[in-house]
Amino acid sequence: MDYRSKVYDSLDYIEENLDDRIDLEDLARKAYLSKYYYHRLFHKVTGESVTRYITRRRMEKAAEELVGTEQPIIDIALKYQYASQESFTRAFMRIYGLAPGKYRKMYGGRKINKVIQFGSGNTIMNRAA
Repeated sequence: MDYRSKVYDSLDYIEENLDDRIDLEDLARKAYLSKYYYHRLFHKVTGESVTRYITRRRMEKAAEELVGTEQPIIDIALKYQYASQESFTRAFMRIYGLAPGKYRKMYGGRKINKVIQFGSGNTIMNRAA
């Protein structure tokens, strides 16, 4: 059985559902693997944990929406599963070093790079882009 393809299938699932609740247990079940083994395999393939990957992808999509739309920041925060604009802002600042509003002002109208860089140095084009 090719377990790598199961991880790639789950990457597709994650990309299609970034604005929904995504649970590690559900991902493992869809791959017909234990939660523990799925997480280890996911980390081996991508170079990061499932949670970190999902968080990073949500922030990348949120950043795209910040610069590509006039949608209110609170709507973007709620769309990507943040309970409040404040929690979204804290998470955004940890990753980008700027508040979402300032990021929008600085980078509005620019295209965001749609390449996913994994921690292991492997680069895979975002198949959902």
